[in-house]
Amino acid sequence: MSVSVPVRVGELQRWLGDDAVVVGVGRRVALSGGGTAPVVERVSVRYEQSGRADEIDVVAKRAMPGEVAALSSLDLVDPVFPQLIDSGTDDDGPWIVVPFQPGESIGWMTEPPPAVYAALARLHLRHLGRTDELPPQLPRVDEQFLRSTFTGFAPSCIARAARQAPHPVHERALGLLARFAEDERLRVGLEVLPVTLLHGDVYGDNVIAPSPDPAATAVPQLIDWGSARVGPAMLDVMMAGGPAGVAAYKEAWGVAAGTAMDEWQAATGEAWATAVSNAMFVGATAERSAESAVVMLDDAEEAIDRLGRQLSGYT
Repeated sequence: MSVSVPVRVGELQRWLGDDAVVVGVGRRVALSGGGTAPVVERVSVRYEQSGRADEIDVVAKRAMPGEVAALSSLDLVDPVFPQLIDSGTDDDGPWIVVPFQPGESIGWMTEPPPAVYAALARLHLRHLGRTDELPPQLPRVDEQFLRSTFTGFAPSCIARAARQAPHPVHERALGLLARFAEDERLRVGLEVLPVTLLHGDVYGDNVIAPSPDPAATAVPQLIDWGSARVGPAMLDVMMAGGPAGVAAYKEAWGVAAGTAMDEWQAATGEAWATAVSNAMFVGATAERSAESAVVMLDDAEEAIDRLGRQLSGYT
């Protein structure tokens, strides 16, 4: 069983500023969420700065190696992304400490706001063409990832959903996953789409709404980077992105790059990522709502056909 994560005074003082003096690391309260993390705690920190006593909360978490690698690679400051205060590895594995973000998640059925997609565009563009500089601990979206997703992860979720409440959508989903595991169009998409650093699990449960607390950030925050990996940029966008999110993403990309996204790359990426993300999470969605799973299957089938049309014009 994993034990509490270290919260080191020296790294806290470095993050707080040169004139900060940490006077105590106080109460620890277990937080829900973080499905792959055995320990996630909210930890209070008391400190003095400029002659004034104050208190701040941080999150101490047992993390996946990819999460540590991703947060260590966020060399741009963006309030939508968590700051890495400290990280390390001990006998219980990797761990991280990040600031606590007040507020609640927007919920799994709610599309993340445009600010999240704009921040992702800046992140993706920063690492586009530079993934060889990223830590090797970051997994890749490759053929093996797709096959394990379509033959392992997604069907296991379908099986759980079927045990809870059998529904015709489960058989339909298993059929689609079997086809996708052998679909050459998805493999070709991996070959033609450029890759970058991804959050890997962009949806409402991982977005904390802006807090009304005037001392907190006034923007949403994208948390839980445990699924971070290297892959096609649009996979982050299409996981939960509707028209507003996609538009915000493309606008921010154009501003940061100084030019609009390549139209063919954007359309091909959207089709590929829509097919992959809907198939990837149809099982998890079916556990919550069979009706939503039906919509995801419809979207996946339309997207794979659209991908085929895009690739037919590829030279």
